[in-house]
Amino acid sequence: MTICEQLPGLGYEGIRTFCRFPLCTDIDKFDGDIAVMGVALDTGTTNRCGARYGPQAIREGSMIYSLGFAENGELFDVDVRKTILKDLRVVDCGDIPTPPTLLKETFKMITDSIQAIRARGGITVVLGGDHSVSFPVVRGLSDTPCHVVHFDAHLDLMDDFMGMKYTHGNPMKRILEMEHVSGLTQIGIRGMLNGEDWTTGQNESKTTIITADEVHDRGEEWAVAKIPEAENLYVTIDIDVLDPKEAPGTGTPEFGGLYYRQLVRLLRMTLGKGKLAGLDIVEVNPLFDPTGRTGQLAARLILDTLGAAEIGGSKQ
Repeated sequence: MTICEQLPGLGYEGIRTFCRFPLCTDIDKFDGDIAVMGVALDTGTTNRCGARYGPQAIREGSMIYSLGFAENGELFDVDVRKTILKDLRVVDCGDIPTPPTLLKETFKMITDSIQAIRARGGITVVLGGDHSVSFPVVRGLSDTPCHVVHFDAHLDLMDDFMGMKYTHGNPMKRILEMEHVSGLTQIGIRGMLNGEDWTTGQNESKTTIITADEVHDRGEEWAVAKIPEAENLYVTIDIDVLDPKEAPGTGTPEFGGLYYRQLVRLLRMTLGKGKLAGLDIVEVNPLFDPTGRTGQLAARLILDTLGAAEIGGSKQ
C-alpha cells in the first residue's frame, strides 16, 4: 500500500488538480459532467500583468475545500443546508496550451477545447487568465443560443484598445457580435474606466447594465430581476467585481465593489433563470495577494456556482 493510499484526502500533497478532482490528460477521452480547464494567458492585459498565474492560484486555493469532500465525492454546504456535487462528475483537464505571441492560434485551441468537451456532453469551467479568454470560450458555444451574465467592475465593451481588438478591455464587445448570444447582463459595474459611448448603438440594444451602487442600494433580487429568462446562461466572473478588500489579487482593482455574500446570492438567483452552459472566472492575479485569499475565493465561487446550477438556483 502506498502512502497516498494510506492517507487519502490530504489537501496539500500530490498533483494539485482543482479540489483534487480526477485528472484527465486527453480531452478526447473526457468522461464527466464538468471539465475544469486553465488558460494561463495575460497578453490581453493593459494594466498589471500576472493573471497568467491565475489557474495555478485558483487550484492552490481550492485545496482547502478538498478536505471537506466525503469519500463518495459529495460536499455538504452548510450555508444552503444541502449536499452539492453529488450528481456531478467533475474532472480537471489541465491547462490549454498558450504559445507565446500566437494569440490567434491560442484562441483557436481554446475554442476547439470547449467544442471537444461539449461533443462529449460536458460543460466547461475555465480558469483565467485575463478576460480576453472569455471570447474564444463563448465562441466554442456556437451551437448553443445563450444569454451572457457578466460580473465585473468594467464593461469590457471597447471596440479596440490602441488598435487591438482582443484585449481584456473588449471581450464583451466581441461576444455581442456572435449570433448565438441573445444578450448580455452586466452586474457590478463601477468606477471611471467605463466610457459613456460604450453603451450606445448595438451595445445598448442587447445589454443591461447594473452598477455596484444599484446592487448595494436596491439589493440582489432587484438586480437579478433584470436578467431575462433564458434556456442557457453563460456566466463570466471577473474577480474585480468584488471589492479590493475581499479580492486584492487582481490587475485592475476598483473601490466600492460587491462583497462575497452579495455575489453568491446573485449567482444562486441567476441560476434560477436558466441552465448553466458554461462558466469562467478570470483576472485572478496572485502577484498582488501574498495571502492567497483571492485564489481561494475564486475556487469557492466556482463551487458555489456549480452547486447552484445542480439544484436549479434559488429565489433568494
